[in-house]
Amino acid sequence: MTDREKPTRDFLKEALAADFEVYEKYSGWHKHGGEKVYYDLVLRAKDHLVQQGFDPGYFVIEVKLFNLDDVQKHDVKARDMMWQCVAYSFSDIELPSGELVRPLFVLYYIDGSGVKPEYEKEINALHHFVQRGGVGRLVFERIDPGQWLLNFGGSRYFSKRRGRGSHNVGVKRQTGSSR
Repeated sequence: MTDREKPTRDFLKEALAADFEVYEKYSGWHKHGGEKVYYDLVLRAKDHLVQQGFDPGYFVIEVKLFNLDDVQKHDVKARDMMWQCVAYSFSDIELPSGELVRPLFVLYYIDGSGVKPEYEKEINALHHFVQRGGVGRLVFERIDPGQWLLNFGGSRYFSKRRGRGSHNVGVKRQTGSSR
């Protein structure tokens, strides 16, 4: 079976290496049922970002390819991706030492030829909803692809260009009706 996401993971490892320690093939454990989970990438901010306000700790990136010629409907694919990220948000990453750590948050990264236009509105609504569970997205600026942004709902957690956002998004999990 072909690993279709490998080129995207390789791109992300290279694009983010100046700012993050990037790990592949990490796994962990879901907190509810104890199921083993497998992460695409696990990252940790380097010291220069922590000094700028990035929270110390590990976070997860889930990679998904969306192509205009996909047979699977993009709304179903997006719901599955978002739910996978929520599940990862409530897991513990197992470090090589055996230590279990809670991810700061989970990001998704969409690659490929794009999301079909008729599904963009629903995917955006899902994006705003899952931020309450510590799930956001990684995007690169179109004008300057070397600039990345970690976005939760409509708020910036951190960007390479502008640093830490003013809101406590990403690292705060909403439980019940309290924030």
